[in-house]
Amino acid sequence: MSLDLFNNYESEYTSLVAAARNRLTATLPELSGTSRSTALRETDRELEDAQELVGQMEMELLSLQGPERSRAAPRMRQYKAEVEQLKREARKAAQGLGNYENNRRALLGDAAARIGENSASTEDSSLDSDHRTRLLSGNERLERGSQRLQDSHRIAIETEAVGANILNDLRAQREQIVNTRDVLLQGESHIDRSQRTLRTMTRRLLTNKMITTGLIVVGVSLVLLIFYIKLTR
Repeated sequence: MSLDLFNNYESEYTSLVAAARNRLTATLPELSGTSRSTALRETDRELEDAQELVGQMEMELLSLQGPERSRAAPRMRQYKAEVEQLKREARKAAQGLGNYENNRRALLGDAAARIGENSASTEDSSLDSDHRTRLLSGNERLERGSQRLQDSHRIAIETEAVGANILNDLRAQREQIVNTRDVLLQGESHIDRSQRTLRTMTRRLLTNKMITTGLIVVGVSLVLLIFYIKLTR
């Protein structure tokens, strides 16, 4: 489950970074004024989303195991560096836009500035459209954030269930170990009793053997004594 979620985040991250890089390298150089500002804001939003996805992937990375985690860790370092590099390029592009506007005003003078201010009213509709676009983008970010929170909550519940199952298994194994230990102790006590019984039987056997040997010796001695008495008469 964690690997699937990590792959989904990674796919979304790749799409956002590709769109931001294309806008920085191909679209922005052809734009100016309000259109360029709008494109820069859109790029910043995509990079913020990409950075947030990197954070989510880092959380999922902690849940990965073995080879999967080893393969994903280098990509995470690459993604972090990639986002930071694109953010620096976006800041440079924004600074270039500000310098461009200042130079334009300085070159054209106050008259050109006034003309620009008069033409500002014609751009109100585009600003309203840009505002609506930013609102929609904000709503999309909130929805994605909510979905990620739900996914994280689901993973936490699944992890808790797995942990509970592991604890139950450990408890059952502990009971088996305790029962096995009790059986071993009982077996050891039986072995001790058997050893004592064997030692007792061995002693009795030796005693009986000694008694039998003594009786045989006495019997033989008596027979020899009788023969001797008969021979001497």
